[in-house]
Amino acid sequence: MSPEVIIAALARLNGLLEARYHLHQKKLKKFKQLQMMLGILSFSVSLVLFVIYQAPLLQMLFILVGFNFLFFVGFKPRSAYNESSVKKMMQQVLSLQVSLKKFLGGERVLFDGVECEMDEGWICDKWGLYKEDERIDYGAFLYDEKLKGLYMEALRNKR
Repeated sequence: MSPEVIIAALARLNGLLEARYHLHQKKLKKFKQLQMMLGILSFSVSLVLFVIYQAPLLQMLFILVGFNFLFFVGFKPRSAYNESSVKKMMQQVLSLQVSLKKFLGGERVLFDGVECEMDEGWICDKWGLYKEDERIDYGAFLYDEKLKGLYMEALRNKR
């Protein structure tokens, strides 16, 4: 696999990361809307219990706090694609793209702690460089479970 294909796949990977971040943001927005609706509903139920049935104030507070807390704990969208982690992953991918472009330009580049140059006979594949019995990975971050699937998807979609 040529380095040009890898660079294009890394560009698509950045687009996929951004799309996952926007999907996470939509889920958070929907969650906040549902949490607000639950807050209003639980306030209404506790007010009815307090006014009509003369329920104790403690029971009213328990309904308000308990339902909203359980909803928050149970249904809050959790994802590895929040803003800070996506920015960090995108920066790593971008630095790898720059390194690969320098490698194509014939400069000496540091991959996985080993300096290499294209003229030395290194051959590219989707995970790193190899020649004879030596192997250098582009970066260990590509093997991360959050990124590996997206990277494979970016390699498959050669648009």
